[in-house]
Amino acid sequence: MNSQTTPHSPAAPAGGGMQFSLDYKRLLRDLLHYWWLFAIFISIGVGSYVLYHRYTIPVYRADMSIIMEERGDERPTASMMEGFGLTPGMRSLDNQIALLSSYDIIRKTIDRLDFHVSYFAKGRMKDTEVYGTTPFVIQFDSLHHQMLNVPFQITFVDAQTYRLEVQVEESASTFCYLTDMNGASVGKMHYQQEHRIGEAVVTPWCSFVLNGISGQSLKGHEMYFRFNHPNDLAASYRGSFSARKNDENSTIVRMTVLGVNQQKNIRFLNTLAQVFIENNLDKKNQIAINTIRFIESQLINISDSLRITGSELSRFRADNKIQSASAQAELLYEKLQKLEETIAQRLIVRNYYLYLEKYFQGDSLSEEVMAPAMYQIDNPILAEQIRQMIELNSERLAIGEFQNPYDKGLSERIEVARQTVLKSLKNQIQLEEGNMHRMRTDLALVETGLYDLPETERKMLGIVRKYELNNEVYTFLLRKRSEAQIQKASNTSDHEVLESARPGGQVSPQEIADYRKGFLIGLVIPLAFLVLRQLLNNKILSPDDIERLTHLPILGQVIHSDKEQSNVVMSHPRSVITETFRRVRTRLEFMTANQPKPVIAVTSSMPGEGKTFCALNLAAVFAYSGKKTVLIGFDMRKPGLNKIFDFSEKEGVSNYLAGKVKIEDIIIASDQANLSFIPSGDIPPNPSELISSGKTQEMFDYLRTHYDVILLDTPPMGIVSDPYLIARYADTIVFLCRQGYTIKEVLHQTIRNIKDEGFDNVGILLNDLQAGKSSYGYRYGYGYGYGYGYGYGYGYGYYDEDVKK
Repeated sequence: MNSQTTPHSPAAPAGGGMQFSLDYKRLLRDLLHYWWLFAIFISIGVGSYVLYHRYTIPVYRADMSIIMEERGDERPTASMMEGFGLTPGMRSLDNQIALLSSYDIIRKTIDRLDFHVSYFAKGRMKDTEVYGTTPFVIQFDSLHHQMLNVPFQITFVDAQTYRLEVQVEESASTFCYLTDMNGASVGKMHYQQEHRIGEAVVTPWCSFVLNGISGQSLKGHEMYFRFNHPNDLAASYRGSFSARKNDENSTIVRMTVLGVNQQKNIRFLNTLAQVFIENNLDKKNQIAINTIRFIESQLINISDSLRITGSELSRFRADNKIQSASAQAELLYEKLQKLEETIAQRLIVRNYYLYLEKYFQGDSLSEEVMAPAMYQIDNPILAEQIRQMIELNSERLAIGEFQNPYDKGLSERIEVARQTVLKSLKNQIQLEEGNMHRMRTDLALVETGLYDLPETERKMLGIVRKYELNNEVYTFLLRKRSEAQIQKASNTSDHEVLESARPGGQVSPQEIADYRKGFLIGLVIPLAFLVLRQLLNNKILSPDDIERLTHLPILGQVIHSDKEQSNVVMSHPRSVITETFRRVRTRLEFMTANQPKPVIAVTSSMPGEGKTFCALNLAAVFAYSGKKTVLIGFDMRKPGLNKIFDFSEKEGVSNYLAGKVKIEDIIIASDQANLSFIPSGDIPPNPSELISSGKTQEMFDYLRTHYDVILLDTPPMGIVSDPYLIARYADTIVFLCRQGYTIKEVLHQTIRNIKDEGFDNVGILLNDLQAGKSSYGYRYGYGYGYGYGYGYGYGYGYYDEDVKK
């Protein structure tokens, strides 16, 4: 041991100087030791999901597939674009999916279904919605207001009678299904009365008839039903419905709906597809219907003119005995007829341009516009402008007007396109009127030539001209009406069902996945507890903890003692704990083999680790081996030996170092052979200065001549500087760690201080090893009994704590 080292006052332990890692061997031992924790938590985890499934209403999925043709479009604008001789661009399936998922389409679907009344079977654990298998059906008066979302409890008394019970806790709303209007609210009420099956139940808040279904027994059923608001149903199904493309390169759309009743899911999807397809066809037919309506209105006027001119021509021929005109008159008439036919056709085209101008001057676009192909308009620039505007308006209709933040910018683009179309229409109208003006001028020249003909012939040609002109226009309109009717008859929907709705299985709760989840939760919670317990533990629990902090040798492990005597070696010489001290003695003899009369200091990092207990029993075990041994109480601040042997009134080390007594006067023989004690003496105000005096060296010189082994019970090294001064005189240091008590950081810092001071012959003794805290050591019920509680007070002492642990 280096005896020239300057005494050192240790610094406080560093806060972040060490890192602790997971001890996998200890974790494995903990897993085996606490297996019952896993059994409990796994049982709780799986059992919780068993109860959850027992009380939770299952949710099911239904699937359906439809094909959407991208060339078609349910909007009226597609046929309009085709009428301009243009090919509409490939329609965005996203817009079609948005339309399919829209509130309006789903509301139309709800109106076709019998979902306005929901039926429920009462159970002990949960109520289940029933559809299609109920023993009765409710037929309600759609003109009468029905109370919504309130259970109508049905209890069948016998085969002909049932008891109806309705209770409103606070208030309830009413609704008329025919007028689609809300009614007056119903306040708090309780209704209970018996009714016969098939009898009308009429109250201010309901009107219905309960009819039994033939072949099904009513007795014993406890059920209830409730009326649903169609808007609520539409919103609910819209939230649970989804539609998506089958893949990016396909026009197949897969529809899915979630619900608690699988039969209702299937009916909803099939009806939704039917409504969507019919809506597509209706909008396509609407263009042809509007065109036919316009043509028929024109035919009424033309047919009247044709009938009048025909009658006039017949009377003129009869009155003037003339059937045909001369060759010159025929030539003039032919020119006149062609000009008038051209003017009439261009007049119709101009009228259609005026119709379009009026249409596009409106506040919003609708489906009342007619296909321009019916009027042989050939203006690609105007057609392209109208196509662009219709595309923009169709995009707004698809995403939902006033429901999308994008709509504001889209409306601005539509307005720009509208003004462009109106300007082009104005120019086209002016162009048509200019052309008709030139043709009327040519017509006037031809009519001037007719004035040179005889008056009778000239009058007949005028009547014939009007008749054939009306006849040509009439024939033209008839042809166009036939074309529109053929188009309407040949229209088919752009969508078709690929696969009808079919069950898709239970979505939630998923039993296997939930049981697996419960098992994993039950596994993870105790595992996390054990891992965190190890990571957050800052105490020494096993030799592995010591080995990760230092490479100093471990002298041994002292098991826990439950003996009342402090000197267990003397009181129980054949006990297991005595054997552990014998093994430690052997290691110390090996470490001090070169020292004939070794001085062994027993210290620790902090109070309460059992230094006095271990020092006493080590001294006793050395004495048992026949060596004359002395144990010195060098802890003058907190004398441990004084408490064990009642040496508080005895003079000791402090009195000798102060020069008040001789060394022979402070040595006390014990009841055990070869074992003596030197108590600490009176608590001095300056223990460090006393230890630094020359009297300390004189004491050790004397003791080496009279004893074979000298053991020193010193203060903790992690608290005061005294043990560093005492260690100069020691040949080896026994450094104590107490299982479950010594703080790793304090131990780490104290050992580092010891190395910095140059003390190299140091061994660690693990004290108070208990079964259950670690799998190391012994599984016996033994322990020790002493500890320290240091704190500053009078004479640099520390706060007292119980000696027996």
